[in-house]
Formats: sequence, structure tokens, C-alpha cells
Amino acid sequence: MKYLGIYIKDRKMYFFLTAFICGVTAVINYLYSAPLQAGLYAFKISLTVLVIVCAADYVHFYKKHENLQRHCHLKEVHALEEDAAHTAIERDYQQLVLKLIQEKAQLAEHMQKKQTDMMDYYAIWAHQIKTPIAAVDLLLQVMEENPREVAEQDIKELKSELFKIDFYVEAVMNYLRLEDLSSDFRFETTAVEAVVKKAVKRFAGQFIHRQITLVMENLHSEIETDEKWLLFILEQLLSNAVKYTQKGGTVKIYEKETLLKSDTVLVIEDNGIGIQSEDLPRIMERGYTGYNGRGASKSSGIGLYLCKKAADQLGIDIEVESEPYHGTKVLLTIRQHHTRHE
Repeated sequence: MKYLGIYIKDRKMYFFLTAFICGVTAVINYLYSAPLQAGLYAFKISLTVLVIVCAADYVHFYKKHENLQRHCHLKEVHALEEDAAHTAIERDYQQLVLKLIQEKAQLAEHMQKKQTDMMDYYAIWAHQIKTPIAAVDLLLQVMEENPREVAEQDIKELKSELFKIDFYVEAVMNYLRLEDLSSDFRFETTAVEAVVKKAVKRFAGQFIHRQITLVMENLHSEIETDEKWLLFILEQLLSNAVKYTQKGGTVKIYEKETLLKSDTVLVIEDNGIGIQSEDLPRIMERGYTGYNGRGASKSSGIGLYLCKKAADQLGIDIEVESEPYHGTKVLLTIRQHHTRHE
């Protein structure tokens, strides 16, 4: 009976209009002295039709209302049973609800993928950071057992491993920031040389420890970019250059001449172990390490992926040229008309 009350309330305008028409008809019949029998006969026919129509309409209303109420009590709505829409407004609402359900499903799928990617990254990151932590633990044990025989080389080794831990911790923080770069941009005129020197300064200990020669030249451009994220990209690339360059090798950082004066091409070049040709097309993919990365057992396949993700937001194109055992050259093309401003 509760649905009957809801139905009457929902259709009250139609009942009022029917009563009004009946009243007007009765008044007109009275004023024109129409036969009472004819009026009653017309009233009975109209009432019978009204009852039949209302009964059919109520059954339809009951089924639809019951169906919608069932969906309202579900924890999640993944689909909607499509009842026949009787009016244009009903069809519009039906399409709107179906669209919202589809958008919700797409959003849930996106969030699931995002969560899976994050869990995968944390698993890789945890595996990656174990190596320097284990090395630090071993060095500390040696120092504790022979406190008087601690060599300068042990101290340098310890600092090197601590640097790696710090670098990996910062990497995971930047990974989280990269998920929402739109609110983290600050574009301003930046001197290329100043940013390069900041990146190099952080890796100075690594260059010295591995006896790698650093060459910087022709860094004179000023660009419009976000200095913090450009620095992040350079640090990731320098990390790879140091990691895969053998002791006594060379790393060069310089600007390359371009036909378009508005473009700046910054090159990070090393003479390390290089990259296999079949690996080059995939090195920017998340989690892809390639042949040399797997052989070195040091690569997580995350660094270049993060570089590419940040570079895309900054309007920077990354191109990698490499040959096995003949080094790697990474070219950053900064096109000022592609730079994104917030």
C-alpha cells in the first residue's frame, strides 16, 4: 500500500486535472440542460477508462520503482536493467545514469591500474634499496670488528652507499609527486649551466670515487622551464651514466648546435657499456631493464621511465643513441614553444 500512496502523490497533478475536466463538463451539461442520463453514461465510460489506464500505469510504476529501489540498496551499481522509457525525459535520465555507470567503471579501472603500478614500483624500489643497505651494514660490521684499521677507502665506500640510499629515497618521493605534476610546476627563465652544475655537484663524490672524468662545455643557453624537474631529469641521467661507466671512464655534458635557434639540445654522453640495439625502443618503459641492466643487477627500470614522464610534462623530447661497449648519448631537446605554462 505504501507504493499506492507514493503513486497517487506522484500523479496528483493528473488526478486534479481529471477532476477539473469532469467538473467543467458537469457544469456545462447543467447550464445547457443536457439529459442527466447521458451525462452519467459519459461519466461511467470515462471513469472505466481512467481506472483501466491508472491500473496499467500503476503496475508499470510499481515494477520500475521496485527495480530502482533494489539498485539504490546495492553497495555498488555496475549495470542498470534497462526498462522501456515512456517519455523523452525518462530516456534522457536513463542515458545519463548509464553514462555515469560507465564513467565510474572507467575510473575504478584507472585507479586499480594506478594502485597496481604503485605497488609494483614499491616492490622494485624495496629490492633496489636493499643492496646499498646491505653494503652499509657489512662495512659497519668490518669497522666495528677492526676499529683501528678503518681505511679511508672504507669511509669513501660507506659514503657512496649512503648516497645511493639517499638518492633512492628521493626517487620514491619524486615518483609520488609525478602522479600530480599539474599543481607542481613553476616555469621561469633558467640558465642551463646553473642546473647542470647543481646536478653534477650532487654526484661529485661518485665521480671521484669511481675516478670518472667529467667534461662540461658550451652550456650557455637560458630556457623557460621548471628548474626543479629539469634537475630531477638530469640527476637520473647522471645516475645512469655513472652506474654504467667503468672506472676511469668519461662523462660529457654539452649543448649541441641546432637549426632552430629556439630549441636547446642538451647532451649527456658517456663511454660506458652502452645499450643493446633491441633494447633501445623499450628503455623508457616502466620496469624494463634490458640486457645490460639485468646483467649488472643494479637496474630497476624506473629511472628512465620517470625521466620520460617528467620530460613529457615539461615539453622535452628525450632521444637515446647507444652502441654496446661504445657508450650512450642522451639528447634532451627543449622546445620553448612546447613548454607548458600553468
